[in-house]
Amino acid sequence: MDFSQFKTQFSIALDAQQQAAVQTVDGPVLLLAVPGSGKTTVLVTRLGYMRYVRGIPPECILTMTYTVAAARDMQARYAAIFGAEEAQRLEFRTINGVCSRIIRCYERTLGRTAFRLLEDGAQKSALIGELYRAQSKEFATESTVKALETAITYAKNQMLKGEALSAVEVEGVDFAAFFAAYNKALRERQWMDYDDQMVYALRILRQYPAILRVFQERYSYFCVDEAQDTSKIQHTIIRLLAGQGGNLFMVGDEDQSIYGFRAAYPQALTEFDTVYPDAKVLYMEQNYRSTRQIVAAADRFIQKNHNRRPKRMKATQGSGPAVRECPVYDRQRQYAYLCKLAENCTAETAVLYRDNDSALPLIDRMGRLGIPYRCRQVDSLFFTSRVVRDITDIIRFAQHPDDGELFLSLYYKLGAGISKVVAQVAADRAPAEGQTILAHIAASSAASPWTQKQCKALQTHLANLLRERADKAVYRIVHFMGYGDYLEERGGDLTKTDILEALGAQEPTPERLLDRLEELREVVQRGGTGADCPFVLSTIHSSKGLEYERVILMDVADGLLPKVLPKPDAEQEELDAYEEERRLFYVGLTRAKRELSIITFRKVGLESTFAREIFPLRGDRAEKPAVVQRPAVPQKPDEGRIRALAKDYIPGVRLIHKAFGSGTLVSRSGDIGVIEFDSGETKKIAISVALRVGQLRRE
Repeated sequence: MDFSQFKTQFSIALDAQQQAAVQTVDGPVLLLAVPGSGKTTVLVTRLGYMRYVRGIPPECILTMTYTVAAARDMQARYAAIFGAEEAQRLEFRTINGVCSRIIRCYERTLGRTAFRLLEDGAQKSALIGELYRAQSKEFATESTVKALETAITYAKNQMLKGEALSAVEVEGVDFAAFFAAYNKALRERQWMDYDDQMVYALRILRQYPAILRVFQERYSYFCVDEAQDTSKIQHTIIRLLAGQGGNLFMVGDEDQSIYGFRAAYPQALTEFDTVYPDAKVLYMEQNYRSTRQIVAAADRFIQKNHNRRPKRMKATQGSGPAVRECPVYDRQRQYAYLCKLAENCTAETAVLYRDNDSALPLIDRMGRLGIPYRCRQVDSLFFTSRVVRDITDIIRFAQHPDDGELFLSLYYKLGAGISKVVAQVAADRAPAEGQTILAHIAASSAASPWTQKQCKALQTHLANLLRERADKAVYRIVHFMGYGDYLEERGGDLTKTDILEALGAQEPTPERLLDRLEELREVVQRGGTGADCPFVLSTIHSSKGLEYERVILMDVADGLLPKVLPKPDAEQEELDAYEEERRLFYVGLTRAKRELSIITFRKVGLESTFAREIFPLRGDRAEKPAVVQRPAVPQKPDEGRIRALAKDYIPGVRLIHKAFGSGTLVSRSGDIGVIEFDSGETKKIAISVALRVGQLRRE
């Protein structure tokens, strides 16, 4: 059977680039496939071509991919074209699955028993928690355990040692020491985790050439899908199996490599023809998914990355609506806009975001309003994160100011200069003496005058925050009670405080916010209101490989998406991280088939580098001719307007004074208002006078 007969018999239609990829079988081959270019179709068709045109026995071909689900999908797609019986003769495996077979071969060949695979996730988490407590003397939160699991996977997949291992950061952990203790504990129990399967398989292939020969003699052709998501250790194993000049077919796209936190190694694609000097590098650049406007915007955007192959994405679907900018004032307006959109949604619509945290205020609002949605893979780690735990503990301490256990977990996070000895004595003695803990320290000669003053201010803050709306209480804790400074000093995640504020804006009191967080955690775990709902919420990571008629990108702002921006003197690691942020945004753009919208913000501090690139000449981002400014002519205040404004200043209103900062109007007699400022000061101020001279405004 020749290629023409093959295409006719199996009803195969391919473009010129796809046909070249299908027919290039021998030697090392790298196929770089842009989004929507039919990558899986080509890989499956190529396997059929090898079988029916080239006469290669299916048992000689090993196809590897990233997940078990992807392997099953590929086998099902092969079966749909070439028949189920033929599909059963081919091997579709994850790389972990191949490593497991290498270890089994080692056991049979040498008559040894390998360590037992630690398959129980709860057992692994318990071990990590036990080791964390031994190192830090604290109990690990769920988010800390998850962060350590991710770091362990990263270290093993990147094959890190020495200084590179010490550079891995997990908050509150000496990771290099923890990593050593973890591996020691596994060995003592004769366990190996999933990442160890690769570590041990690589060691076996290097130390026992006879076992390597077993696999090289069995398989003559190796195919690797999603090569941009493959890690350094996985590429090393593949290279050993295929041999230097072997028949290796790798399919991927370095522009879609977005799993750096899992140790994805896109350099293997950009360096492929350096590692394999005789390699053929092929391209598939036709996008069959998206309109011309979406493809043009996405291609223009990704061209600014440097660590990539020179390729251009081309549209085949014709014209559609322009990529739309949806400017709103701030994140709260964003949630309101999306809720309104979801209420009347009948067409398939995906709202995509960088982190699961972004979806929480939206899920909260949609739940309150009874708006249906479905959600892909939202985890609940936000609720157990250290930042959220600290802020909720501070609220609880405000409710119970004599709780010594709470205080001892918080005192050094509030910027009051309280020593450990003073804190312990106060926690022990204050309740017995009928005092609050902070009052005890404020009166203690063991504390410095400055610490005494700070403790008095903290007492005032704690009393005030219980009387205000929950978002104001969170803001007070972060910006006026020292907790924000504590986070910044330790490189903590301040974006979680923004999410807490957004959730708190819907709650009248901090106590109610505590209850809502528990309710919301259960809501999130349910994952939405129906599997057939057209309105979908998803991280960009979870949407990879999927497509939607309409896509809306939310939280597009510097610090959110992209998460990081390089400094002028940035080192290579920082530049690489920024390039991955650009790739992530590119993946988000290319999920859209017909309509693409990007929500942007007008509020200062929520500017977007990425949005400015997509919409370079829109609105206030367009370059405008310089305007000669004339000196302002002082205007006499409109007394009627001042009187009207002053009427809105009623007890309970939040306001900002130029000299004293934010505060709450607690009472008013005539024009005189009593204001409690967040600094702890209380002032009597003539409202109309302050408005007239521009000193006062509502928050």
